[in-house]
Amino acid sequence: MRILYLNHNVIWRSTFFRCIHFARYLAGRGHEVTIFTIHPKQRFGIETSIIHGVRVVQFPDWLWGIGRSGWDLFDLRQRLKFLKHEQYDLVHAFDSRPVVIHPARVLQKRGIPLVLDWADWWGRGGIIEERSNKLIKWTFGAVETWYEEHFRTLADATTVISTALQNRAISLGVKPETILKLHSGADVEHLRVVDKLEARRALGLAPEWKIFGFMGFVHFDLELVLETFTRIYHAHPEARLLLAGKPSPLVQQWVQKEKLGQAILDFGIVPYEKLSQTMGCADVFLLPFARKQANIGRWPNKVGDYMAMGRPIVTSPVGEMEHLFKTEPIGRLAADNAEAFADAAWALAADEKTCAAMGRAAREAAEKRCSWEFLADRLHEFYQRVLERKQAC
Repeated sequence: MRILYLNHNVIWRSTFFRCIHFARYLAGRGHEVTIFTIHPKQRFGIETSIIHGVRVVQFPDWLWGIGRSGWDLFDLRQRLKFLKHEQYDLVHAFDSRPVVIHPARVLQKRGIPLVLDWADWWGRGGIIEERSNKLIKWTFGAVETWYEEHFRTLADATTVISTALQNRAISLGVKPETILKLHSGADVEHLRVVDKLEARRALGLAPEWKIFGFMGFVHFDLELVLETFTRIYHAHPEARLLLAGKPSPLVQQWVQKEKLGQAILDFGIVPYEKLSQTMGCADVFLLPFARKQANIGRWPNKVGDYMAMGRPIVTSPVGEMEHLFKTEPIGRLAADNAEAFADAAWALAADEKTCAAMGRAAREAAEKRCSWEFLADRLHEFYQRVLERKQAC
């Protein structure tokens, strides 16, 4: 099967991970998979490479910052031009921004089945509300919502990352029998469980510290992490907060404001191959998940990474995390406020026996029920049904 994945992110950001992990396992099954994504820097020229057996095509984009996320018309034009000589059996569009949905619709009109993924609640009440600029919310928010919703009923099939988005798709008129709920997975091949004390020795960190880990490129709930850790640190000076991912100016501002000294260990962007060794220094991982529509609609990629690295997790009973943590004994649920989160996180970190047991359970769940390979098998079966349904029409 020749499959095209259309992605609106810069390579190695956000939903690109969802694409590449599904794609590499499908490629391992003998399918030819291509991913269209955005080059992180180039303004001209198309770059093609093979990653994990998957052909990845990076397109130039003239926008910058947050604009470099699927809205550039030059990028769209390059994709449409590139598609003129391409042949596929199925196209999977990941979300529905212009550089994704318009090429997808062109292929669909050629008779190629279109599967449309929904992985984030972008418009009306969702992520758009996280933008600090009110003018952007009031004007661009309408455009975001239109692109997010308008094309849903036109797809041949739909994949959704959460129950909330499944219900939203059905409310828009998508037929329930054409929907597959498919959360993101755990990379158990490349992320591993490491010995905590050995990891700390390698990085020069004290063995007696209680270390709380947090990582990511999206900082929507970073303030809750900092508020939580501040409460813990002032009560327990041996506590440390280990950060990995995109640096945020909020961190240094918080250190100065709360007089945290050297209590925050900010490693910045850590190479993927060193992530297990760095995050393996932690006793407990923090996954703040405030009760807001954007979180109710999404599945945080980092939960799979945390599980794969075999440490217990503290999160809140919001959206998909409530079901996951009530089903799997991998951590603690706490209300989405700093006091409750801090109490739960410290109590767990102080209980080494429970930490170890939950860490083992997290890795087991990652391997058996949440791995990318397990989920890719479900997706492959779904594709087969989509193709059979299309051929029967």
